[in-house]
Formats: sequence, C-alpha cells, structure tokens
Amino acid sequence: MPDTDPLIHNPIRTSSSVPFLRRPRAVSASSLDPYEDPVTGLERVASTSNISNISRRRREDEERLRRRNRRRPELEQEHALSSKYESLNYEVSENQLYKEEEADPEHHMRLWRRSRNRWIVCFLIGVFTALVAAAIDIMVIFWAPIAGGSGIPQIKCFLNGIQIPEVVMLKTLISKAIGVACAVGGGLSAGKEGPMIHSGAVVGAGLSQGRCQSIPFDTGLFKEFRNDRERRDFVSAGAAAGVAAAFGAPIGGVLFSLEEGASFWNQNLTWRMFFSAMISAFTVNSILSWFNGRSGWLSWTGLANFGVFENKNYNIWEIPFFLAVGVIGGLTGALFNHLNSKLTEFRKKYVSNKWQRLFECLLVAAVSAFTGFITLFLVDDCQPVGMWCKKGEYSAVAKLFFQNPEESVKSLFHSPINSFRPWTLLIFSVEYYLLTLWTFGLSVPAGVFIPAILTGAAWGRLFGIGVGRTGIDPGKYALAGAAAQLGGLVRMTISLTAIIMEATKDITFGLPIMLVLMITKWVGDIFNEGLYDMHIDIQEVPILGWHPPKVSRNILAEKVMRSDVVAMERRERVARVVAILRTTSHHGFPVVFYSEMEGFEGIGRMGTVKLSDFFDEDVQQDKSVDSLGLTISDEQCWMDLEPFIHPHPHRVPLNASLPFIFQLFRGLGLRYLAVVNDENKLRGIITRKDVARFRELRSNRKYQVQELYIAEDRSH
Repeated sequence: MPDTDPLIHNPIRTSSSVPFLRRPRAVSASSLDPYEDPVTGLERVASTSNISNISRRRREDEERLRRRNRRRPELEQEHALSSKYESLNYEVSENQLYKEEEADPEHHMRLWRRSRNRWIVCFLIGVFTALVAAAIDIMVIFWAPIAGGSGIPQIKCFLNGIQIPEVVMLKTLISKAIGVACAVGGGLSAGKEGPMIHSGAVVGAGLSQGRCQSIPFDTGLFKEFRNDRERRDFVSAGAAAGVAAAFGAPIGGVLFSLEEGASFWNQNLTWRMFFSAMISAFTVNSILSWFNGRSGWLSWTGLANFGVFENKNYNIWEIPFFLAVGVIGGLTGALFNHLNSKLTEFRKKYVSNKWQRLFECLLVAAVSAFTGFITLFLVDDCQPVGMWCKKGEYSAVAKLFFQNPEESVKSLFHSPINSFRPWTLLIFSVEYYLLTLWTFGLSVPAGVFIPAILTGAAWGRLFGIGVGRTGIDPGKYALAGAAAQLGGLVRMTISLTAIIMEATKDITFGLPIMLVLMITKWVGDIFNEGLYDMHIDIQEVPILGWHPPKVSRNILAEKVMRSDVVAMERRERVARVVAILRTTSHHGFPVVFYSEMEGFEGIGRMGTVKLSDFFDEDVQQDKSVDSLGLTISDEQCWMDLEPFIHPHPHRVPLNASLPFIFQLFRGLGLRYLAVVNDENKLRGIITRKDVARFRELRSNRKYQVQELYIAEDRSH
C-alpha cells in the first residue's frame, strides 16, 4: 500500500495553465509501472502524456461552470478567477533540515542577529521611503506648479498571500515615482500620496532582501529574510511608512496596514511597523524643512498639508448634519465605485492595446485641462485680488483648479465664509468628481486619496454654506465632506479617522469624523464593495476576504477539493522534477512512500523549502525552469526529497466545512491543504483558488454562495 507524505514547494512559474500532473506508481527506484496509481483513491493517470487530457477535462469543467453562471439572472456580468495568480508561502516548514539548524550551537546567535537585523531593516525602510516621498514631492514642485493606478489593490493582494508579478520590484518603484510626478504635473485628477503606499511597500520588499533582481545586484546582506513570510512583514512596514510619509500620520499608517492589508498580525510586527512609520515621518520632515530653507523645523505634516483649524467648535445640534454628510458620502461613493468598475471592465475589454491606453491618457489630460479653463471663463466668481478678473480681484475657480490639489483642499478648509459662491462649488465638485472617475484606472500612477478629499471638501463646504446661514463656519463641513467622500470610495473607518486627525493636527473633530465614516460605510455597503475590492475582483485575483461566505457550512471539503494530484516518490530523477515544473504552475506535490504498513505518515506541503533550492538558492519565483541551465547529465541525477518533507502538514477530513477550511487558509497563510478520509488516506488537495472561488452573493435580501470558474491565463 503506498503511503503519502508532504507536499514539496515549487516556486518556479511556467506559462502552462495545466493544474496538476500525476506520477504513476514506481515498483522500484528505476522501474516504473504505468498502470498502478500512486495515491489510493485518486483518479488513475497512466503517464505524463495524459497531461493534455487532464487539461482538456479541466477546461471543460470550467466552461460548464461559466455557462451555468451566465444563465443565472441575478448576475450582472461574468465572474471568474484568473489562473495566472499563485499563492505566497507564509508557513514555517519544520522539516529535517530546519531541526538540524535549530540544534546547531550557533543557532542562538543567529536568532539574535536576525532579531537585530529586523529592526535595522525597519529603520532603513523608514528612511528610504521618506527619501522616495521627498523626491516625488520635489519633482512635482520643479516640473509643474500644480503638478497606472495607486498600487494599493496590488499591495493588498500581496499581503493577503497572492503572488502578483513584479509588484515589488525596483523598476516598478522607478516607474511609480516618475509617473506620479508626471501625472500630477500634467494636470490629471490624481494625487501623489496614494502611490506612496505602494512605493513604501516596494522599498520594504527590496531592502529586506539585500539584493535587487532587476539589475541584478546582491549585497549578500539579510539572506535570512529571503522568504515570503519575512518579506510580507517588511512590506507591511513599508506600506505603513508610505502613509506616514504621505500624510505625516505614523499611527494612521500602522492602522492602514492592519485594516486594509495584513492578513497576519502580532505584537512584535506592530512595534516594527510603528518604528518604520515614525522614522519615515521624521525623515520626510527633516528633508522638507531643509528644502524649504528652515532646517531643523519639524512641524511639517508630510506631503499633504491640510493646515490647522482655528475654529474648533461644534454643537450637539450639528450631529444630524454630520450624519447627513455621511449619507451623501456613502451614496456618492457607491455611485463612483459602480461607474468606475463599469469603466474598468470596458477598458479591460476594449482598451487593451498599449497605444490605445496611451491615447486615453492623453485624452484625459486634454479634457482635464480644457475643463479647468472653460470653467474659469464661464463661471463668474471673482474675489479681491486677481486672475483674469478686474483689478484687485481673483477668481475662486482658479483657486480650485489651478493650485496644486493640497492647496485647493486647504483653501476649502480654511477660507473665510464668503470666499466661494455655492454655484462655483457645485460646478467644481461635479466636474472634479467626473474627472476623478475617469482618471482612476488609467495606465498612469494615480492615487484617489487627494482627488476624493478635494471633491468631498467642495460639496461639503457647499453643504456647510446652507448650515452656515446661522453663522457656522462651513470649513468643518468641508472636512466632514472630505472624509465622507474618501470613506465612501475605500470604505475605511479606523485608519482613515487617524490619518485625517494626524494630517490636520487636530483631534477635536474626531467624533464627527468617526460618525461620518461609520454612516458612510454602512450606506455604501448596502450597494457595493469598496473601490479597491472591486478592482481586485475585476483583476480576477483569488483573494480571501476577512470572513467566509455566509450560509456555506453545508459545502464540504469533498466538494471543494481537487483529486487530480501530482505525486512524487521519495527518490526522483532531476529530469522528472524538471518535467513537473515545466508542465505545471502549482507549488505543492505529495511525496509517495512505499511500505508494508497501511495508511501514510503525513500529508501536507513544504513551508519554506523550495525545489529551486536544489539548483540555486536565489532562483526567482518568476523565472522559467528552462533558465536553470541544467545539462543532460544533471537531469539524470537522483534527488533525495526526504530531508525537505514537512513532517506534520495540515490536513482536513472529507466532511470539513468551507468556513473551517477558509479560516485555516486565512489565518495560517496556507497555500495547500490535504483532504483525507477516516483511514487517513489522501483523497484530494485544496488550493487557495479552490477556496476563493466560493463567493457570497446577496440577491433579494437573501444570501447565496456563488461558485466562480477558473479562467485560463491567456497573457503568455
């Protein structure tokens, strides 16, 4: 009876979308019997030549599921998950090599050095994230007086455990920094603060590895951090440092990483993230004070300076007005997300060519500039001191359109009561709302934070003018509207409250802001998800949310699992391993043991040991197996996999429910989970995609579970 033991990790991705390959049972190390099944209970596959048949059957199953979904009237569009995304590895593999390393007398010293190096890396993340932030800010100042995408959805997926190609590489950082400066300088409805979160994450991922794979360049430092689990923690620290650099909000940065990204949390990680955010805020303050000729003056709030409110009073009778602002923010945010998702789907289908995307960017830039100038001519709103007005006057429209967005926000927050006419604010808020709607999702680095804040501040001040008939300063309602508009888009509450309070240097309006954001989220969630979540769904990423689908406890492991599993023996030829890597895109394979005993020792997957370790410890995850440079003699060598096998992998019985399986994947950062019967024999494997394909669907006030199909990757 064959016994089956843990899965081996495969980090090397190929262009094939074939999910699994089965190995026929071996009678001995050198003799193969093509008619015996290595894993009891699984469908027999005669040889590797049957891979095409497996792939064809899988495509037929997915096509049937796709047609079934399209026939369901409650679905507005096709839903799918892309097969091109694989999972990251956050599990510790306590295999034989790991135990031998732990028994080494020098292990305690290595633990101390590793702990010290974590703090060093977090310090460097804070410094270099601030340097990137300051460089972007200075480029915007020099390139224009007003100076693809924010990257936050991709970072959110990365922290959730999804391998997004090239998301944290140096060339991505360079393109982000230069592109956002050009986008803001070109007059697009874009902000430079949002992409700073992505930039900080790239800095965290790069510095913690001690090397650059794009150049290539290797310092030889921090080799102990070259695994998915450590890199995830440093990416979280980088994202927090990015928020701190953008808004001068270190606490908000830590809360942002917790609320929007990190799927794993512990106290030590919290301290290191706060340390990186603190260093980032301090460094960007030092650089900006030197750049502005006031060295040592550390009162800057970050790249976004919203000023300080002089009138900090509000009364209990104003609470209903703040709640009304929250309702408006939820409605406008839900409408924005719906329209932008439709626009993104249109772009994905019809604007796929590079030249088409470039033309759209130029068109949006031209329309943005034309809108500002035509509004300036058509709207007569001139105040004392001037642009194209009578002597001694200035245009309130120019104050909104032709300053940099941060200064426009500051004007809406702190200008005197009669600085803007209601008609001007109404026209500007509608125009900027539509421009932001069109701009977000373009093939340019563009954040939505500042545009949403500016739009909300405009209609919030308009709302405040109506309330201000009693003498109330409309600036506080501009602040509430800014929070409501941004909260209606991204559906953040805790972190956004902290960011706004830190950016405005004021905790007085904390209660109104919290009320506004809570109402905004409740109203918006009635209609759709947050903007980032909707873009993740459009990109077909198999992300796992915070909670499993409701009414899904009757969905059991035997329905979720896949039974066409790739199996290996304890001793394998290199040629066989290479063939598996070349023909699959998955990362885990059960190892078959042959003994006279019933059952098997264990089923699972390798945690941190990779098949690439047999060839080159620094092989990239995105490299093809053909790039390893193996000779014919190399492929004829034998490999002993036993030292790399996980001794106690995770497994579930056939009757395990989907919520239980979901919590294992979400909480432990698993990539694969074995399914066994009552006799502890392997019956199938559950992957992250198998869990993510079950989604919650609300229709007519009822909850349903929708099963998505896996769309074949056609990008290669």
